[in-house]
Amino acid sequence: MGRIKSPAPQVNKKTSQFFFLRFKAFVIDLFMIYTPILYITTYVILGSKEALWANQGAIFICWFLYALIDSLFCSIVSQTPGMRAQELVLKDQQGNKLGFFRCFLRFFVWLSSLGLVFGFVFPLFRKDRMSFQDWLCQTKIEISPHKPSKN
Repeated sequence: MGRIKSPAPQVNKKTSQFFFLRFKAFVIDLFMIYTPILYITTYVILGSKEALWANQGAIFICWFLYALIDSLFCSIVSQTPGMRAQELVLKDQQGNKLGFFRCFLRFFVWLSSLGLVFGFVFPLFRKDRMSFQDWLCQTKIEISPHKPSKN
């Protein structure tokens, strides 16, 4: 009879835009880092896509190289090329740069959580919308402050 309806959860426009920026950064990184690795492995080293599909070791090596390159970018400049294009920066919870091994662990936690579909839904259950790999590794991705241009 007199049930009180709770208001529908509001989607924060800023949060949804932030997820879109992270997604665009991911797509840019796939095309700039992972696609060349796959292309070279497939056509230069193995010779055909069928050879790549038949060789699970080569696929693992491609992901491993992508993890190394991604982790190097994140540990040295706190950004991948995609994150730089979207003006995002990766830091620890105190705002400091991350070390290589923490970035490397974060990548494999991300890869595992996406493979289990857990990575897609984890932020939906948290108020702060933190992703699983950021929660586990105590990191955060922020929008980088704009630096004044030099004239």
